[in-house]
Amino acid sequence: MNFQQFATTGFGTRLWMALGRWLPPSLGFALAAGITGVLAQRRESSLYRIVHANQAAVLGPAADPEEVHDAVRAMLRHAGRAAYDLMHLVAQGAEAIQAAIAFPAEFWAHVAAARATGRGVMICGCHLSNFNLGFIAFALSGFPVQVLSPPAPAGGFKLIHELRRSGVIEETPIEMQALRKAVGRLRAGGIVLTGADWPLGAVEGETVSFFGRPARLPTGHVRLAISANAVLLPMACRWEQARGYYVMAAPHLELELTGDRSADVLHNARRVLTVFEGWITETPEQWLMYHPVW
Repeated sequence: MNFQQFATTGFGTRLWMALGRWLPPSLGFALAAGITGVLAQRRESSLYRIVHANQAAVLGPAADPEEVHDAVRAMLRHAGRAAYDLMHLVAQGAEAIQAAIAFPAEFWAHVAAARATGRGVMICGCHLSNFNLGFIAFALSGFPVQVLSPPAPAGGFKLIHELRRSGVIEETPIEMQALRKAVGRLRAGGIVLTGADWPLGAVEGETVSFFGRPARLPTGHVRLAISANAVLLPMACRWEQARGYYVMAAPHLELELTGDRSADVLHNARRVLTVFEGWITETPEQWLMYHPVW
């Protein structure tokens, strides 16, 4: 069993939770840096190869092998910090989470503009930095959210899903009953959130261009928005040394429709991914994607 497999077992995740709860930040960050440093040197591992391929696609063909390796190392280092912060802050409770996440005025302006349409808001999440923590903090700020996610696998990831069930977040696996509920929620002017750059669960999806290459990524967020006449709101979380974690959004996207549903789905999915490309290019080391996208 490699480290990635161990970390996503029930015991492995409980160990991370215990370390996050009891270790002070100085020790927690040091431990996370040590573990991710080892992972970054295991170039033969499946985790390294996946992250390397994803980072290479973002950096483009001009990046040399060592530049890509440095990007993988930086991404894993940031992933370690984000994992410790998630466990540590969740263990401290709602107030600690809200205190750790900043919401710039520009973010609230974009949310207000989307809500002002009087229609549902389909949040399209990008897996930058501590996205779980950011979305929990958003929901705790008075915005009840239905989160659509891949069916929870056995082991540790299921515990992570449970962490996101914090009263104001209703997490539902992507299946027919949950999708019907999401459409109803959006039609009533509510908020639904799902990841739009997560390749898992997109086996039946269409191929969309992402960083100039065809990728099989989700399009369900666009289908839901079309069915409910909702707006699309790209959202992500980012970290900076001087300010810590903050949540950001782009101006909401009104659907652009021609009547050709298949073409409309791909076109609007591509518009969301264009926003993501800009964000990821700015901080590629914070795109915490552990699954092959291309």
